[in-house]
Amino acid sequence: MATISFARGVPSADLLPVDELKSAIVRAMEKDATGMLLYGDPMGYMPLREWVGKRWYHDPAGVFVTNGSLQAFAFLAEVLFAGSGGRAAVEAPTYDRTILTLKRFGATVDAYPLLEDGIDVDALEAAIKAGKAPGLVYIIPNFQNPAGNVTTLAVRQRLVDLAAEHGFWIFEDDPYGDLRFSGEDVPRMFDLDQAGRVIYSTSFTKTIAPGIRAGALLLPEELRKKMAYIANQTYIGAVHFAHAAVAEYCNAGEFDKGLDRARPQLEARKDALVAALDAHLGDRFTFRAPEGGYFLWGRLDGVDCDALLPKANEAGVPFVKGSDFFVDGSGKDHLRLAFSAVKPEEMDEGIGRLAQLL
Repeated sequence: MATISFARGVPSADLLPVDELKSAIVRAMEKDATGMLLYGDPMGYMPLREWVGKRWYHDPAGVFVTNGSLQAFAFLAEVLFAGSGGRAAVEAPTYDRTILTLKRFGATVDAYPLLEDGIDVDALEAAIKAGKAPGLVYIIPNFQNPAGNVTTLAVRQRLVDLAAEHGFWIFEDDPYGDLRFSGEDVPRMFDLDQAGRVIYSTSFTKTIAPGIRAGALLLPEELRKKMAYIANQTYIGAVHFAHAAVAEYCNAGEFDKGLDRARPQLEARKDALVAALDAHLGDRFTFRAPEGGYFLWGRLDGVDCDALLPKANEAGVPFVKGSDFFVDGSGKDHLRLAFSAVKPEEMDEGIGRLAQLL
């Protein structure tokens, strides 16, 4: 019995731009083999930093390219919390690796409910007034992992205003923002920010291929030297070979072409998943279909998904249990289904197997 995995939020193997990346690697080697193969700037390969800066309207000197955006966040958590502690605020639920990373570097992690329009800003503001101001607020504003939510403009603006007033950082983690397949884009907090308190993060892992290991931060000036120091102490130089290939891929116009290919494929997979859930689980599974990204999040009424997961693994339909995404381990009746790497024709069988377990 073949595995149909709903666990990993990765691009589908059949959608990877193999030929385009092959050509990009060859062109990059012809243009700058030395730059690709030697150690370089710990902030990343400059041609890629320049492309990122142009696309996202930021000085390339403040573009920090690392081996995936999670590593960039780990460097920031080390700069902000290692040896000193402090508070970090996250959405509940939120990306599980973020919780683990913050705790690893000594942060106290406060979780605030994720409402339909975004993080509960009233609760965050009340905590600040009560003396529990965070040093960092971590937000996934577009097609949130795991919930699929999009933070509204009003909530984004309030977060930016609070950061300016109280001096905390906002980490705007946006690996999925370019993968919208319906609805309207919402302005980035980075673009709303007038006080320089927003750190914007993007990842080519989600928009090109996970194996290239490239993510980028847009950093304010006061953090650049500290982040470069951590990077230099960690790996001396980033993976310039991969970053050069990504730079050539992007400069050749392939980035937007790849997005145009991916969006309708992702929407088709989402639609097939929704149809399978309606057919096999009906009212037992409560969810809201996302407008983009990789994930569908929902609640299985009266089911302990922690206990269900081992059975799902045996049945070849793994998922990620909801409790992984909460600081306090709650959310046991929730689960995350990643549809990005499952073909539309596999959805019905996969959800059918899951339904049989119930």
